[in-house]
Amino acid sequence: MSSAIEPVIEPAIVLAAYAEPLASGRRVLFVGPATSALPARLLERGARVVLVCDPDPARLAEATAKNRLGALSFSALADGQLALRDGAFDLAIVEDAGISDPIALVKRLRRALTQRGVAILASRNPDAHLPLLPQRASGTISLDYYALYDAVKTEFEHVRMLGQAPFVGYVIADFAPEGTPEPSLDTAFLPNGAEEPEIFLAVASQQAIDLEAFAVVQLPYRSIVSSAPSDSDALRRARLAETSTRSKLDEAEAELATERQLLATREAELVIERQAVAARTAELASERQATAARAAELAGERKASAAQAAELASERQAVVARDTKLREAETRVFARDAELTALRKELESKNRQLAAQEGKLNELGQKLAQAPSPEEASAAAADLGALEQALAERGEHVRKLERDLREAERIGKELLRQIPSAPAADQASAARIAADTELAQKLAKAQADLVATRWALEAAVKRGAVGDAAGS
Repeated sequence: MSSAIEPVIEPAIVLAAYAEPLASGRRVLFVGPATSALPARLLERGARVVLVCDPDPARLAEATAKNRLGALSFSALADGQLALRDGAFDLAIVEDAGISDPIALVKRLRRALTQRGVAILASRNPDAHLPLLPQRASGTISLDYYALYDAVKTEFEHVRMLGQAPFVGYVIADFAPEGTPEPSLDTAFLPNGAEEPEIFLAVASQQAIDLEAFAVVQLPYRSIVSSAPSDSDALRRARLAETSTRSKLDEAEAELATERQLLATREAELVIERQAVAARTAELASERQATAARAAELAGERKASAAQAAELASERQAVVARDTKLREAETRVFARDAELTALRKELESKNRQLAAQEGKLNELGQKLAQAPSPEEASAAAADLGALEQALAERGEHVRKLERDLREAERIGKELLRQIPSAPAADQASAARIAADTELAQKLAKAQADLVATRWALEAAVKRGAVGDAAGS
């Protein structure tokens, strides 16, 4: 196929020749710089339509302004753009897989391809420092062989890994061969049989495909020479500078990776610290709740203690009042005991007087029995009247003593009722005092009864004696 496309020689245009069997007559999705020569080369090799997706809006604007091909269109690299074209492409070519997040990019490609579609993803070899042609840096992420394979294998069933290596040499050709000549390849001058790959390629699909395992794509010699600097010293210095820059870049990337690891470790530590802080915060909240509950409990206990203290103070005041009443009662009881003792002494004195009177009564009886003379009878009658008068006075005095005893008994009982909650010792003392009072009362009553009986007998005897005297 002839083309009026301006010949631009870039390492990526080799893919146009290698993927021609897959691109011819099919819809192709190209992901890479919009200013790349590869999309136009794909149309030159037979692609029906080519959609170019680039995340850089400046490149998109420049390429759109220069585009003169109707089968070539441009779009931003975004999920929304590709989602509208799910299953719309037969071939997807990525010039540099590091142009975006490889994992997300491979997922987009798988959705954009048909079931029999094929994806070819390229990635620059970070260990190749002397490329045959200058390479445009379009990727933001550097992928080595294994990283590229791992990213593609997660979404596609079949993955083949290839390498794009520079080829430099001469062709020795027979100008008049008989029949079609069979090409031969001699790599004996190369130490390892091949140059170091500049680009790694991953050919991915859901079904097995048949592509050449070894292909040599010849480029125009003059284009290669014109792309190289004429000054060998300048080229050497440039390559040395590039090598030094790449070395520094590798060191910077290593430092960045180390810093990322440190950052990841620090983030993990921060997560652990945050979890510990959250746990400590929850523990402190629990402790605060427990402290608040304990404070409420202590407040309740203080209130209860205050109530108990008030009750105890009231009880102490009641006890003091009861003690005061008890002491007053004891004073009264002691006073009554003194009065009772005095009454007993007075009663004993009265008993002695009664005994004396009984003696006199006996003497009078004896005299009456001896038939006294009228003078004696008259004197006896006079004595009898005096005795009756004395007995009447003594009876009145005994009755007064009985009233005093009853009053003492009443007062003792009243005191006992006033101190019902006194201690056991005080109650025993009060009971003893009451018992003494009751015993004294019974004794006084018995003595009074005896005295009254004796007086009654004496009075009866005297009246009989006087009657007898009068009759005689």
